Amino acid sequence: MTDKNQHIRASALRVLSSIRVPLIAQVVMIAIRKCANDGSPYVRKAAAIAIPKIYSLNEEEKDTLIGIIATLMGDNNTLVLGAAMFAFSEVCPERYDLLHRHYRKICRLLVDCDEWGQVLILNCLLRYARTQFLNPLKEGYKKKTTFYNKDDDSDADSSDGEDPYVYDMDADHRLLLKSTVALLQSRNSAVVLTVASLYFHVAPVSEFAGVVKALTRIARASRESQFVILTTISSMAAERPGVFRPHFKDFFVSEVDAPLVRDLKLNILAMLATESNAPMMLKEFRVYMKHADVSFVKSTIQALGRVANNIPEVADACLTDLLGMINSKIEEIAAEAVIIMRHLLQKQALNHPRIVKKLCKLLDTIQVPVARASIIWLVGEFQSLIPTLAPDAFRKLTKGFRDEEDVARLQIVTLGVKLYLAENQDSKVKARIAELFQFVLQMAKYDIMYDIRDRTRMAKTLLFSTDDSEAGRMLSQKAKEVLLVDKAPPEFTVRPQDQSRFQLSSMSHMVNHTATGYIPLPDFPDSQPEASLRDVDDRRHLYSDDDAEDSDESESSSDSDSDSGSDSGSDSDSDSRDSGKRSDSDSDKDSDSGSGSGSGSDNSASSSRTS
Repeated sequence: MTDKNQHIRASALRVLSSIRVPLIAQVVMIAIRKCANDGSPYVRKAAAIAIPKIYSLNEEEKDTLIGIIATLMGDNNTLVLGAAMFAFSEVCPERYDLLHRHYRKICRLLVDCDEWGQVLILNCLLRYARTQFLNPLKEGYKKKTTFYNKDDDSDADSSDGEDPYVYDMDADHRLLLKSTVALLQSRNSAVVLTVASLYFHVAPVSEFAGVVKALTRIARASRESQFVILTTISSMAAERPGVFRPHFKDFFVSEVDAPLVRDLKLNILAMLATESNAPMMLKEFRVYMKHADVSFVKSTIQALGRVANNIPEVADACLTDLLGMINSKIEEIAAEAVIIMRHLLQKQALNHPRIVKKLCKLLDTIQVPVARASIIWLVGEFQSLIPTLAPDAFRKLTKGFRDEEDVARLQIVTLGVKLYLAENQDSKVKARIAELFQFVLQMAKYDIMYDIRDRTRMAKTLLFSTDDSEAGRMLSQKAKEVLLVDKAPPEFTVRPQDQSRFQLSSMSHMVNHTATGYIPLPDFPDSQPEASLRDVDDRRHLYSDDDAEDSDESESSSDSDSDSGSDSGSDSDSDSRDSGKRSDSDSDKDSDSGSGSGSGSDNSASSSRTS
């Protein structure tokens, strides 16, 4: 801990804090306290990283560690600041009072921090903003004419330019959004994704539109990152599809996309479909349905069904495409097409009687059990649209009842019930249907599948009851209400509805359940907290600026003296080349320069710290 080289001091603390022995906890605490006040920012960073380690070893030292964290959070060096915020998030993430005096400084220095430090700081600032500022989606609106900050009018206006109200945003809330917008150009996808999450949770909807272009840029990143990015975009698009619709072409599937990425892109496209862009999407889907991957084709058919469900104007074109897929030689694809058509026709069958007729005629050729069962169900459900075809289809199905699969036989029994109870038939047809239905019930009575036997017994009891009691007569009268009850139309769900309860881009959001260590986002306050709590930081900042040169000069001199003994060591080393090695001073300078390059701070600022 007393070595002249800063890297050795930091490494010593790193090794000491990694020893998981409770007996030396006090020794580690002394080392952390000493290194937290070290002249080298590299050592102070190591002290901040060591704090969560000792906290997990001895939680009784929490109060002492919080004091050290508060000291490190006041550091003006960006190398230390990111590590200090990491310690804060691990030890005391609920202590927002520690952030008050440093909030504005953190916002100003955010762009100079290293990339992973930016991710940690952004997450902390997101939670801080949720507790200190009003909800920008619900409260704080006032007339444009009374908005005092004219420079921000263009940012706060609604996207269509017609809303007479703008959000009267707190100055510190605005500072957070302005400080993070530059990070959307970061080369690190995690930084961009975290900024997008912050804007989604704490920014007005009109300002979130500027984040979309950055998200579409990183969506073309590595395959490992695409799943996380597209899952987040999918959740955003489900709640705010309008801001993503101008960029829907960016979500077209590529040949090299992984299967999970393909499915996510299809879900996003289905959510962004409108009457204007649907023709282009359908053209793209037709190409996808020719793909060799069966699972991808099935996902495309499902997406096509969602588009038809959301946009009735293109439903006819979608059903025509699905009809073509029914003739596929691959059973899974044909079955999926029939199932999606059944779902669509349950909502819009009256508008498409032609489709119902075509499906009924396909019973002679299609052999996929699930597809046949779906078509038989459709024939029975909409038999009023095909009064002549439905009885004939039932006649053919009765002849081959024993050769049908279980799922199809069950639907044949159901079809017989519906035709028997139908009222739009003449007496001859009705008598013929009754004979066929009795024949089907007799065969189904001894079927190997208990579901079919149960359905048969229920139909016999309700339709052919011999009970002369009042209860028996009432049961027969109510048979139609029991057997022909209206079915609720199916829902085309794109994603689990409860996924939005998690913070975007978090692990819990990815797996759709609460992961270990997840802390829910706090709710917005009902009233605006006192903003003067953050004024302390400005006074400290002004004081630091007045004395920055003296402080930096003295600390740089102290650090250089402790490492090399004098500032002239580097000159002496460069002149005396016979020695063949450099002084410790040069080594430390090079190391400090390399460490500080990621933060973008000056050499003098890299060794300064708050008194």
